[in-house]
Amino acid sequence: MKESEKELFEKMLDASFKKKKSMEVGTKLVVVVNSAKKDFIFVAAKEGKTPGIISSEEFIESGLPTQGEEIEVYFLREDHGDIHFTTCLSGDSLNKDLLEVAKRAEIPVLGQFISEGESGAEVKIGEFTAFCPFSQIDPEFKKSGLVGKRLKFLIQDIGTRGKLIVSQKKISDKTKEAKLGVLKQELKEGMFVTCKVKTIQSFGLIVEMDGLSALIPISEATYKKNPELDKEFQVGQTLRARVLRIDWENHKIALTVKDFLKDPWAQTVPFKEGDIVKGTVDSLKPFGLFVKLDDHFNGLVPGRETGVPSRIPLSQSFKSGDVIDVFVMEVNPEKKQISLSIQKAKEVQERMDYSGYLSTDTSGSTSSFGALLQKSLNQSKKK
Repeated sequence: MKESEKELFEKMLDASFKKKKSMEVGTKLVVVVNSAKKDFIFVAAKEGKTPGIISSEEFIESGLPTQGEEIEVYFLREDHGDIHFTTCLSGDSLNKDLLEVAKRAEIPVLGQFISEGESGAEVKIGEFTAFCPFSQIDPEFKKSGLVGKRLKFLIQDIGTRGKLIVSQKKISDKTKEAKLGVLKQELKEGMFVTCKVKTIQSFGLIVEMDGLSALIPISEATYKKNPELDKEFQVGQTLRARVLRIDWENHKIALTVKDFLKDPWAQTVPFKEGDIVKGTVDSLKPFGLFVKLDDHFNGLVPGRETGVPSRIPLSQSFKSGDVIDVFVMEVNPEKKQISLSIQKAKEVQERMDYSGYLSTDTSGSTSSFGALLQKSLNQSKKK
């Protein structure tokens, strides 16, 4: 080795040694994963390239990181030339000095809920017992019970007898803030995402997407009219959706799953002009009746086509749930509308011999008379 190269190498070693010495316990930095082995994760500081190791036990819950992944860590100690970093303090090696460092540097500590009380829960952290108020626990974790759960905590206070006060919610909030920051950069309207159903409401589905809540409005959850969402979806169900609207200021995200459902109007509509169909009165409006024809299609009977004089309220002749015969006047795929008439259905039926024309359809649900019905109607108009 040339003298100049030797001197340069010694300077690099000396600089590296000084850098290690200047690093205090609890110093936060970002490292890049070089490799993941059974016992240790080998990393290097993103700035300065200082090599180090992290115990693989810290990733039992989340799974080992991958090569090239960036991790936020804290300097723990130097031992026989090895630099030890940590993402979370845990185990019987914890002592009061380390807990003080964890409190000062806000290093997460791993603990396990062991009991619940009226105002909070007890947590076992190494050989220490801590108390976590319910106000400092993420509501998501409280839903399914706490006892037995292993989570990360931040130490808020250390009592004179070693009793600790900890917060789990601050860890969750930091994680959510980090995810929110990433999503603000990456998530755009029109993108397709994967989400999971959290709750089913009358107005739509509340879903979780990368740790954030979003809404799939009832109109974007199905093509059915007046659907019962609790019969079509299940809590915990995974869905593919498209982002409709994003309002970061109010933390509101709207999604749709219709891209992954078959649009009934894109298929062959099972009704055509001239059909007489049995339907169910769905709702009464001042301008007419909405009639349910099947699970996917509804139609409107305008007030003038109900057979009820305009001065008389429709509620005197109809109610929701009534099964009625309606005549299909128009099917408009572009507007996704079906116009119906009760009056014309009665007029046609009065002029038809049902024994001759309904004998081929014992169900009576739908009868298509085609041109014959149109001819009958035309004759009616001429009279």
